[in-house]
Amino acid sequence: MTVAKPTPSQTVGPFFARELIWNDGGTVLFPGHGDRITLKGRVVDGAGAPVVDALFETWQADASGKLPAGGEGTRPYGYGRVSTGADGGYAIDTVMPGSFRGPGGETYAPQISVTIFARGLLKAVQTRVFLTPLDAIKDDPLARAIGNPERLRTLVATRDPGNPKIYRWDVRLRGDGEAVFIEL
Repeated sequence: MTVAKPTPSQTVGPFFARELIWNDGGTVLFPGHGDRITLKGRVVDGAGAPVVDALFETWQADASGKLPAGGEGTRPYGYGRVSTGADGGYAIDTVMPGSFRGPGGETYAPQISVTIFARGLLKAVQTRVFLTPLDAIKDDPLARAIGNPERLRTLVATRDPGNPKIYRWDVRLRGDGEAVFIEL
């Protein structure tokens, strides 16, 4: 009798860094121009320990607030993918996304959609990171749905005081200060 080799759907990682990472996945491509920024931070567990080898994916609108179509090769515009390092750190070089209108006409604040795959998670988690201060996102549909300013604060990146092109956002997967995750 032969036993089948376990597949990613049958076991909990890590499978990400080896098979799914692009060499330049931390540089998000766009067909047009915009102010380049870097989103960086760490992914940590409930105890504050780094989550090593998590897959951190981003998807966003361009600087004018439009979801870009097309891409280069097999890689779509507006999409990034990196693996976290030994300290749980990640970095995404992208453009500052513009505000955009949803299908119902509501206005969304500048934000980046994030999906995180990590060992110990049977399903990926989805969230968003806002790139404007807390008081500037109060009318965003997601911010209104969350309501609680302390919970909402877990989704707001802060600008680096030494370099305004760098935004810092740490993601806690569990426990006190856990990021708000969205069921899509």
